[in-house]
Amino acid sequence: MSSRLSALTVWEASELLAARSIHAEELLDSQLDNIRRRNDELRAFITVFPGGERGRGGGSLRGIPISIKDIIHVKGKPTTAGSKVLHGYVPRADAAVVRALKESGATLTGKTNLHEFAFGVTNLNPHFGNCRNPWKRDRISGGSSGGGAVSVAAGMSCAAIGSDTAGSIRIPASLCGVVGFKPSYGLVSRDGVIPLSWSLDSIGFLTRSVRDASILASVTFTDGAGIASRRDPRRSGRNKPLRLKGLRLGIPRNILEPLEEDVRRRYEASLDLAEREGARLMDVQLENPQAMAAARSIIVHAEAASYHRELLRDHFKDYGKDVRERLLQGLLIPATTYLAAQRVRRKLASSFRGLFNRVDLLLLPTTCIAAPRLNAVRVAVGNTSMDVRTALLRLTEPFNL
Repeated sequence: MSSRLSALTVWEASELLAARSIHAEELLDSQLDNIRRRNDELRAFITVFPGGERGRGGGSLRGIPISIKDIIHVKGKPTTAGSKVLHGYVPRADAAVVRALKESGATLTGKTNLHEFAFGVTNLNPHFGNCRNPWKRDRISGGSSGGGAVSVAAGMSCAAIGSDTAGSIRIPASLCGVVGFKPSYGLVSRDGVIPLSWSLDSIGFLTRSVRDASILASVTFTDGAGIASRRDPRRSGRNKPLRLKGLRLGIPRNILEPLEEDVRRRYEASLDLAEREGARLMDVQLENPQAMAAARSIIVHAEAASYHRELLRDHFKDYGKDVRERLLQGLLIPATTYLAAQRVRRKLASSFRGLFNRVDLLLLPTTCIAAPRLNAVRVAVGNTSMDVRTALLRLTEPFNL
C-alpha cells in the first residue's frame, strides 16, 4: 500500500483524497517513510519536516506532500542554500510561492538539496552530500534543483518546487525521468527566494505528469501584481490534452548536434510520433546560439557576484571550490561587458520571439546526454568531447534569455 501511495501523481492523490479513498495522513506517511529509508544514500533532502508543514487552506492541493528547494524560504525553518555560508539562518516569513502552496492546502515535506547557491548543474555538494540519481546511484541527479527531482522520482514527495536560471529544473528532471516545467520569467513570484541571477531566475515545478505541473501553475501563477491566481484546474476544464494535428513544430537544427546516440533515438521517435499525430515538422534556425550562451554566462556570473560580494569577503573559505571560483570570475566582469550582454540579450530575445510567427512550438531534447557518472569531468557526445557542465547546459540555457 505504501509504495502505491508514494507513486501517486498530484492529480491522482487529490482525486482519492476528495473521494475519501485515502487519508492525508497515510499519504504523507508513505512519503516520509521513503525519505527515512532512502535519504541517507540519495541525499535528496537537507532538512526534513518530521510531521510535515501543513497548509491551512482547502484548495486543490489539500493534503498533497510537496518538497521545497532550499533557497526558498519557509517560515521558521532553516534556509541553507546548500552552503555552510548561511549556517543558522532561519527566515521569519514564507516565500510567496510557499504562501500560495499553503493557502491551497499543500503539506511541505522538507527542504531539498541543491548545487550550492544554485550555481551549478551537477548537484555535487561538498557540504550536504552529492545528490544521487535514484535510478542509478553512481550517476548524478543533475542540478541545481536535483534534490527536488530525486524527491519526486523516489516517491519522497508528490511534487517539488525548484528554480531555473539556465536549466536547473529541466536538467535534473531529464536525468531523473520526471517532468520539469520552467514557466516564463515572472509568472511565479520570486519574493522570498535567494537569487542566483535576478534577471534570469524563474520558479517552477518538478512533477510526475504534465497535468500535475498545470495544477501547480494554477495555484502559484501571479496576475502581474504578485497575487496568485487561485484557479482550480479540476473545475476550469484547462487540463485537456493538446491535439497535435495541424501544430507547427520547429526543429532548431543549428543547435541540435551533437547528441548522444540514445538521446537521438528517443528524440527521433518523438518526432515520428508527433508527425503521425498530424503535426508539421519545420526546420528553424536560432540566431547566434554562441552569443546566447555567452550573454547568459556573463549575466549570471556578474549578477551572482554582485549578490555574493560581501558574503564572499566574510566567508571566503566556507564556499565550495567550484562556486567560489565562479563568483571570483564574476567579480572580474566589467560593467561595460555586463551591459553589452544585456543589450545582446534583448536583441536575441526579439529575434527568438519572431520564430513564433512561423511555428507554434520548438521541440528539442532537454539534454544531449544521459546522466553522467558522479566523478565524470568530460563526456563523449558522438565524436565530440565536452565538459559535463557545457553538455548539460547546451540545450537549455538559450531559453532563459
